[in-house]
Parts: sequence; structure tokens; C-alpha cells
Amino acid sequence: MSDNTPVRHLQIAGTYNIRDIGGYATVDGRQTRWRTYLRADSLHKLSAEAQRELLDTGLKTIIDLRRERETVATPNVFASSTEVDYRHMNLITDTDPEGYGSPGEGPAWIAGSYKLLLDNRQPEIAAIMATLADPAIPPALFHCAGGADRTGIIAALLLSLAGVPEATIVEDYNLTAPTLFKRYSTDGPPPGWSTDDLRRAQNMDYLAPAETMQITLKYLEDTYGGVEAYVREIGLASAQIEAVRASFVE
Repeated sequence: MSDNTPVRHLQIAGTYNIRDIGGYATVDGRQTRWRTYLRADSLHKLSAEAQRELLDTGLKTIIDLRRERETVATPNVFASSTEVDYRHMNLITDTDPEGYGSPGEGPAWIAGSYKLLLDNRQPEIAAIMATLADPAIPPALFHCAGGADRTGIIAALLLSLAGVPEATIVEDYNLTAPTLFKRYSTDGPPPGWSTDDLRRAQNMDYLAPAETMQITLKYLEDTYGGVEAYVREIGLASAQIEAVRASFVE
């Protein structure tokens, strides 16, 4: 893979959803810097060759957002690496907020789960964002299981702080949908899914629907005054917010 030609999707065997969030235009006419922050799905299936391919992008830090039980069942291949700084930062924790994960589907239901995390996991989100703001951390990859929900929240916060417009943040979130469909078609659907569920998953508006992120960003605006106000409320200092921009915007 050539560092001279950055690409959005990194095609690395053993994963479906490693994406660079660089190269997005900002509202002030600049753009987010390539090879600074990568978002991803689980890394537990990477071969030695695939691990080397990922490390050759210049990666310094991997932040695993999954639950403790997920890291036990499917350990991150970099957990004991001496070549990259692996950090487990459990965003949801192993106790769900009340109402999280209740049966349902559709954009409003998914966004409802995101709202619960934004409201109830503020210390965890603050710690993750503060880590990513540390100039010694990037290039960094953050990931969960499918690269949609926990990863999607953190990516949206970073992109918004960088000045990327809402429409682009929504589009970036929606790019996860086809990767999830490919995962479910290849590795098998989630427990409890029917043939009908898999058929519906072909629709970009069923998995990681754009409206979900639109609802989430509106919630942050209406409830907290926007993303920057939110991260300040949960504990990020001005210097940390500026450090994200200094690392991420060119």
C-alpha cells in the first residue's frame, strides 16, 4: 500500500471496515489530514501479513472501544504488540445504560442508543477524546466490533471538531452500511437474524442509516449546543480541542 496515494477504505484481509477519515473538506476551506485517524471494525482476524500491512501505514496507537467480554472472546491481535501502543478503552462498559439495546430497529431507534451513550458514558467518551487529542497518539486507529456505533460516535465528534460539515459526517457514517452487509453475508448474520433481515441489510438505509447520524448530531445541538460544547461539558479543555485540530486539519 503506497503512502503517497491515500485511500478511504484500506483493503486489509481479515477486516471489512478500516477507513481513513482524512481528506474531508472543512467549512473553512481546509481538509482533514490523511493517515491521522483511522476508524475500523474488529482486528481479531488479522494475519501476521495483514498486521504488517496495517502497521506500515505508520500507525502508532490502537484504541479498542469494545467491552471487556468482547476483548476476551475475540482478542485484538495487537493487544501485546511491541510495535504499536494498544489501549483498551471500553466505551459502553459492561453494564448497559437503562434502555440501551432494547428491541427495535430503524434510524430513530439506533440514534436513541447513541443518545444514551452520549449522556451516560461521558467520562469514558471524555477519556477517549482526550487520548486522541494527545499529539503523541496519532496516527491512531480506533475500533469496535463492526465499526458502526461506538466507532461512529467517536468519528463524528472528531470530524465535527475539525470543522467538517454535517452532511459529510453523515456520509462518512453511512459508508459503514455496505461493509456490515459484506461482513454478515460472508461471516454470517448476527444472532437472531432471519433471512429477511439479511435481505433488508442490502439497503444502505437499514444498516448505519444516514438519518441516524442526522438525529444524533441534532440531539447534540439541541441538548448541549453542538459537538464542541458537548466535549467541553464532559471535560475537554480548550487546549485539547485545539490539539485535535492541529493534528487533524491541514
